[in-house]
Amino acid sequence: MSSPLENAELRERIEHITNLPTLPQVATRLISIINKPSTSFSDVAFVVGQDMALSAKILRMANSAFYGVPRTVSTVQNAVAILGLKVITTLVVSLTVFDLFPKESKKLLFDRKAFWYHCLGCGLIAKLYCNALPKVVLFDAEEAFCAGLLHDIGKVVMEQYLHADFHKALRHAAKNHLPLYESEKEILGFTHTDVGAWLIGPWGLPLELSAPIAYHHEPESSPDNLDIVALVHFADYTSYEMNLCLDPAYGKPTVNSACVKYLMLADRQVAQIKEQIPAELKKMDVFYTIAEQP
Repeated sequence: MSSPLENAELRERIEHITNLPTLPQVATRLISIINKPSTSFSDVAFVVGQDMALSAKILRMANSAFYGVPRTVSTVQNAVAILGLKVITTLVVSLTVFDLFPKESKKLLFDRKAFWYHCLGCGLIAKLYCNALPKVVLFDAEEAFCAGLLHDIGKVVMEQYLHADFHKALRHAAKNHLPLYESEKEILGFTHTDVGAWLIGPWGLPLELSAPIAYHHEPESSPDNLDIVALVHFADYTSYEMNLCLDPAYGKPTVNSACVKYLMLADRQVAQIKEQIPAELKKMDVFYTIAEQP
């Protein structure tokens, strides 16, 4: 997917950043083989097994309350067989992307722990909404979770590599109670969705993951994959309603009512899912605990 990034000054500045992270080989390899009909559980287990630290994290996740497997999962092969190819791929992509960036902020203005909890919350909500969708879509709940988890990756890139500009936008948002996306546009002329789309261009992510990163604040602009873009847009909005946000001083993002209608989720379903979120979030603590470990 081509990046929507059009700001010439930003492009020039970013091109001078030589140490931007690339997606680890284990993740790129999985992405390349996961949808091939010939790919087997053994193929996936072999790829994951090349990274011992990642394998250990996968096994810890497989044995956590988050997945609720009734018996001990002792090998990566078992994890792939029990959880499935899509779940393992989601875990690999999520854990490796999480590990690309330092866990501590340079300053408290951008709380990375709050940031990742917002992203995890958005992923969880996207997954719950996906399971409740009454319409047929071309993605599953695991892809929805991963898309929600990665949707704001541009923010952590801006914090790391465009620090001074990003903090101007953070202060402006807090002072004026603006959604951060709107503050970025006003102060910088570009947004975290622009930066996120630019970053992942070389990563080769499938459209189910890349489109929500670029368009979750303007779903009507997405040229394709509107189902998952609309889903992540609504999940992001819901996460703010549930106070899963960077800072309550920032304004909540606006919701596109046409997108919500497009998803065909009934108010009753949304209310039921909101009731589930606190308990499900407690199970998510293990993801952050495992992901932040070296």
